[in-house]
Amino acid sequence: MRWLFLFVCAALLLSGGAAPGLWPGQAHAQDRSERISFAPGRSSRTLRDTVSGYEGVDYIVRVRSGQRLAATLRTNNASNYFNIKARGSSEALFNGSVGGNIGDVIVPLGGDYVVEVYLMRNAARRGETADFSLTVEVTGGDTGNVQPDFADSLSGGPDFWQVANVPPGDRLNVRSRPSSQATTVARLRNGTVLRNLGCRMTGKTRWCRVERRDGSAAGWAAGRFLVEAGG
Repeated sequence: MRWLFLFVCAALLLSGGAAPGLWPGQAHAQDRSERISFAPGRSSRTLRDTVSGYEGVDYIVRVRSGQRLAATLRTNNASNYFNIKARGSSEALFNGSVGGNIGDVIVPLGGDYVVEVYLMRNAARRGETADFSLTVEVTGGDTGNVQPDFADSLSGGPDFWQVANVPPGDRLNVRSRPSSQATTVARLRNGTVLRNLGCRMTGKTRWCRVERRDGSAAGWAAGRFLVEAGG
């Protein structure tokens, strides 16, 4: 049986010791849970918290089928990420260590979903701490309210978008490529009107190519921060 023991040890080393359902490098989180809800008339909420070592936080939110669940993480630790997944599922709809700190998914089935905030294994092993703010937003679907036309189409759509729902004091990053890791070419305030040059999916995130009317600030912006403008 010695050969079997050695084989199992080698497999664990090659996989980084990851448990089933975890991405290589992600710590096996001893998570605490918190259910979140939104104030009347609001579709988003910003939470501020801390994770340390192997302890993560699971933020649980109820979402209807077809709604958009989006999250944005701001953190002081480069090894701090989040995943989005259905509660009880080990499969991530969005994985932050791959997709960056802005996640945006269309929920296939109604129910509880989890925004799981954690430290990567290398940082957890060193007992590092991350102070973060997490903005969670649920839009679209049959909410009972009239919703604006978000940038949710990969073709067509209005001639102009308007920047919207960027947190107070922040600006929307327009990037050189449709990736949260790409170079920032412009930072725009809420209300800025942009020409619609078409949208595409990169992983689970919808990106739209935009520019100002004068042709400046040309690049790619996350579709969840764009709503239809009158032009």
